[in-house]
Order: sequence, then structure tokens, then C-alpha cells
Amino acid sequence: MSETAAVARMVRTVREARRWAQVDLAQAAGVSQGFVSKVEKGLLPLTAEYLVAIAEALAVPADLLRVTDSIGGVEVTCLHHRRRSSAMSVKVVRAVEGLTQLTRLSVDGLSEDVNDSRPQLLQLTRMPLAEHGDPSAVAASLRRAWGLPKGPIEDLVGLLESAGVRLVRRDLGTAAQDAVSTWPTDGQPLILLNRDLPPDRERFTLAHEVGHLLMHQLPSDDQEKEANRFAGEFLAPADELEPLLRGLTVRQFAKLADLKMTWKVSMAMLIQRAADLGCVSASQFKTFRIRLNQYGWSKHEPGDLPTETPRHVAGLIAAQLDRHEQDVDAVAGLALMLPEPFRRHYLPLVVDESAAVEVRS
Repeated sequence: MSETAAVARMVRTVREARRWAQVDLAQAAGVSQGFVSKVEKGLLPLTAEYLVAIAEALAVPADLLRVTDSIGGVEVTCLHHRRRSSAMSVKVVRAVEGLTQLTRLSVDGLSEDVNDSRPQLLQLTRMPLAEHGDPSAVAASLRRAWGLPKGPIEDLVGLLESAGVRLVRRDLGTAAQDAVSTWPTDGQPLILLNRDLPPDRERFTLAHEVGHLLMHQLPSDDQEKEANRFAGEFLAPADELEPLLRGLTVRQFAKLADLKMTWKVSMAMLIQRAADLGCVSASQFKTFRIRLNQYGWSKHEPGDLPTETPRHVAGLIAAQLDRHEQDVDAVAGLALMLPEPFRRHYLPLVVDESAAVEVRS
């Protein structure tokens, strides 16, 4: 890819991540909207002076705009979204996708010249539905491949990180988006989580995204339902959960609350599983959902589950700070970020030293 094409792609990606129109960037950089349009179409190379001006306007290092790593094309179509609502504008969708791509570049940069001393105990291998059956079968296959015991998964975050999945929490700028996942052909899978999700919803969201990573290399009309079915079976296998939900009535929220704390999933998910497994009728399921809304539990349920903390990226940052003698500016440069946003978004991950994994340079 030529430098002009690479710059064009990166300018557009960063601009969209900031939710700017071309005219916004033009005004901030002191150029015309037509100039920005030609740059983003790859019709106009940026001289050093204009490259710096555009980078300063976007609040990113000029080096970021010169990145030639693959962040576009087919990979963008393979971004998968865990949403609360489909009512998201194209502008918001592109902003979230842009942030995901920039986060991947940052984590890749932080991984440079740092060796993770932990063995990767588990493997994550794609399991297309055409070869492995339905989503429940894929989930069961993964549990067997990973040697998971019966019962709930105690630390889902730790489990996924041990399989090489990179997990990052960021404010996605919208309550309609829970997470995004991407798995570049030549890289490690990444799941970007919206910050401050309740632990029960975050666990389901993580399992949902793993379903995407395993089963979906290209988007499809049914992929959200398929990822939900995978998540349900992966977190709470039917053969174990069905006997516990059999005969459930709409008066038994206390039982659902107990099951929630045991299986570390939401009551809403348990109700959905009860419907999927034929443990409740359609009318009972509808009544359950109405009750959840009446009680104000649609977004935040009673019963606090422990928060699971991603440790891998924190460990990369800690290792780079050690390598660079605590020079935050230098480490920010590795992440292709300016120091101030790097401090704001990434340094809090290593404030608690117990969050850092054991890595060595």
C-alpha cells in the first residue's frame, strides 16, 4: 500500500473515531473541506507540513497517520457488535469501529519487544457453523476443548486471556453498544468492552463476542441470535441448567436471584434460557419480561457479582514502563497516542499493581 493510500485510510479512521465530519477536520486544521476530501480519497498526498497540521487537529501523533498495517477492507466487515439496540446511526457505528481499530494498533504497539512469560494454556480456533453444527454444539465443543468442568465459569476474563484474547475496556460513547470484537488474520483476537457494564451483562457480552470470533468470519443476518445461543450454552450448559429451571413460575424471582449468583449470569439471561429450553411457556416468558421492566431491572438487576479484571494489557503497559524507565511519553508513542490521552485511558490500568500480569522485556 502506498503512503498516500495509507494516510488517506488513517485520516478517515481517526476522523470518524472522533465523530467529526470532513468540515470539522477542515476547520480544525485550517484547510478546506475539499482538501480533506481529496486526502481521504487518496487523490492528494500530504506534505510534511499538512500532515502535522492534520495530526494536530485530530490530536494524534503524525506517526499514526503513516501506519501501513491492515486495518481496513475485509477486516472492517468482520467487526462484530454486541448491541442493546439496533437504532444506531452510521456515524456512531463508524466511530465505534474506528476506536476499535485504533485500540488494536495501540495494543499491538504496546506488545512490541515484550514477551509474555505466561504460557498460552488454551487455544482459540475458528469453528464455522457449516462444519460444527449449531451454536450450542460449538459452545459445547469449546468447553470440551478447554477441559472446563461442570458448573459455572468462575473467571471468564481470566479464561479468555489465557487463550490469547486481548480485552480492553473503553468508553464507547454510546449506551447502545456493549462491545466490539475483531480477529485480524495475522493477529490476536481483541474484544473492546464498553466501560461500566454490570458484571453479569459483561460476562454474557464476552461470551457473545467469543461466539462471533469462533463462528463468524463475515456478517450474516442471523449472527446476533447465533452468538446469543452460543453464549447461553457456553456459560450455562443446557443439561445442567434445564433441571434447575424446570417448572419455574413468575413468582420465583428469589430462585432466579440464587441461580444468578451461582451461575454468574443475569436473571434476564436465565429467563431467556428457560424459554429456549422449553421450561416456561411463551406467555410466562412475556410476563417475566414485563416484571423485569416493572421492577426497573432491565439494565441493572439486584445481586452484585464480582468484577473480573483484565490483566494482560495492564501487564504490557507495566513492562514497557519498566523498559523505558517510567517514561510515559515514550510508552505513549509506542501506543501511537499522545501522552495526555494515553495517561487518561491506559495508565489507570496499572495503578493497581496487582492488575499487572507477569511479563518480561
